[in-house]
Amino acid sequence: MYLINQLVEFNPDNKSLVNRQTGRAIQLQLPASLCFLYLITHASDIVSQNTLLKVGWGDRNNVTTTNTFYQAILTLRNALGDVGLPRDTVKTISRRGLTLNENTQVETITHSQIEVDLPPLIEENKAPEIIPPPPPQVSSIPGWNIFLTAGVIITTLVIWLVWYQTRPTLPFSKFVSVSMQIPSRENCKIYYSPNEHNLESYFSLMQTHPDLCVDNKHVFLSGYRKAERVVAFVCDKDARIDVNAFCSTHYYWMRGK
Repeated sequence: MYLINQLVEFNPDNKSLVNRQTGRAIQLQLPASLCFLYLITHASDIVSQNTLLKVGWGDRNNVTTTNTFYQAILTLRNALGDVGLPRDTVKTISRRGLTLNENTQVETITHSQIEVDLPPLIEENKAPEIIPPPPPQVSSIPGWNIFLTAGVIITTLVIWLVWYQTRPTLPFSKFVSVSMQIPSRENCKIYYSPNEHNLESYFSLMQTHPDLCVDNKHVFLSGYRKAERVVAFVCDKDARIDVNAFCSTHYYWMRGK
């Protein structure tokens, strides 16, 4: 885990950025997280685009487009800004590649680094004050009061278990936002599942169908690779947090079928 500018924790294991002061947390897309980790561990280097493509997309780097790479870096910079870091923490060097901003401070931290409070010092040649323990207190609690308290606790547990099992589940709670240039005068918000590695089909879909963004809607995109299609859920509210959101479903073939 890394601490950036003594403010934001970056955990590569769960691909998260967390602001220590506000608690603001953002989950990164896997390629963006891998690229950011590589830039941190090579802070003094200028890393080329080809190297970051291999780091972020692995064996798929040969089929990953430049647009997909730039969108991943843009999403990373937006996430850094959302948790309180400068967007230019990831800096572009023209015609050479990317590097970590020279003003960025990075510390490696571990879970074992726990602050320990030292006991107060005792002045030399002065005996510490001895405070006698308080006398034991004996209280009598009526039997009916014990049964009443136990009944309240059991009833509370039963109500909580019933609520937990029947609570509404928000289907888009794990979706994250992504920035896209849409040829529309409207400003909608677009989300995708964080386990998606290739957003190129989503970019193409939103460019082709800007009408999905009318009236400041919330668009949730999901891919069905076996069926070779993309489904767009267009909602009037943020369905990640609002169970009353009304959504319509739109299906599109990924290969123009």
